[in-house]
Amino acid sequence: MTADPVATPGGPPSPAEPGRQWREPRVLRTWAAIELWVACLALITIFLSVLWQVISRYVPALNWPGVSELANYSLIVLTFVMVGYLIGNNGHITIQIIDYLVKGRAFTVVKAVSAAVTALICAVLVWEAWALIQAYPTRTTAALGIPIWTLYAIPMLGFASGTVRAVIRVFTAGREDVAFDAAEAR
Repeated sequence: MTADPVATPGGPPSPAEPGRQWREPRVLRTWAAIELWVACLALITIFLSVLWQVISRYVPALNWPGVSELANYSLIVLTFVMVGYLIGNNGHITIQIIDYLVKGRAFTVVKAVSAAVTALICAVLVWEAWALIQAYPTRTTAALGIPIWTLYAIPMLGFASGTVRAVIRVFTAGREDVAFDAAEAR
């Protein structure tokens, strides 16, 4: 059994302690696990929907117009539910040239400003998703009859998660980034 790289003999490290990795609180780790499960379910739904479409080309009795819509909306869910997870786990797209050019305190400032801009953008997108939910409360999708507001709620939740994670990254910018590992054990 290996020791936790985050813990110290005197207790957990403080967020301001430089050079140490920071571990998210349990509530954020649980939220991340939920995001991953929803993303996995969306991916399975996409796979099965596309498989259904292929089979229905050879077995016309299985043709169902809603399966295409289900695959499309599952892709939307997959895309937006992972926003917060990727921001929180350093899995989002970055320009790493800055990592090589800027060092020390300047790099911490760059990371903090980057996280602040990300938080601002995510917050604006939450606001816009909320406005869309308010604008179309009764509309539904064509084939499945899913209320449109639920389709806007998914991006709103994803960007809200991204906002929270980005704000946390502002305050933990002095910490060493953990390399993103999609196969990490939770």
